[in-house]
Formats: sequence, C-alpha cells, structure tokens
Amino acid sequence: MENAVETGKRRRSAAGNGGAGAGDEWRKLVADVEDLVKKVANVRDEEIALIRDKVQHTLEKAKATAGAGVTAVRERTGEASEATDAYVHENPWAAVGIAAAVGIVIGFIAGRR
Repeated sequence: MENAVETGKRRRSAAGNGGAGAGDEWRKLVADVEDLVKKVANVRDEEIALIRDKVQHTLEKAKATAGAGVTAVRERTGEASEATDAYVHENPWAAVGIAAAVGIVIGFIAGRR
C-alpha cells in the first residue's frame, strides 16, 4: 500500500512542469527586457535613464510577485492533491462511485454530439 502512495507522489512531482510553456515565455520576456535595459544603460539622456530605472524596478517587482504566485499555487496544489489522496484512501467506494458518475455524464454528453 505504501508503494502505491510513493508511486503517486513521484508521478505528481514528475508532472509538476505541466505549465512549462508559460514559464518559458515568462523567462524569455524577462530576458528580453533585461537585455533591453542593458543596451540602453550607456545612453546619457536623462529621460531614458528615468524610464530605464522605472522599467528595471517594475521588472524586479514582477519577478518577485510571479515567484510568490508560483509558490502559492504549488502549495495549494500539493495540499489539494494530498487531501484527495487521503479521501480516496479513506473512502474508496465513494471515489469509485464519483468516478463512475462523472464517466456516465461525460459519456452521455459525448453521445449526444
């Protein structure tokens, strides 16, 4: 029984990068903005320097906010997964009934098309 639980935990951690496409796009955006800031670093115009500082500050805040959001989502997902796992282990027949009901509804909807 413990082997099944450990296998489930490994599967969940392996599936953890399901939103990798969005993460890649975010990293590309950050890299592009950082590159742009570096390229205008040598420009002596005061207005550009102010804009550059503002963009750099906003980028730092966005990175911190995104990091905190990702951490919060991971924690909540882990909690929900653990709660579901515990419920299924405590109430296996209820879980089977719920799965069967969902399957019937999906089958009914798919059959009407």
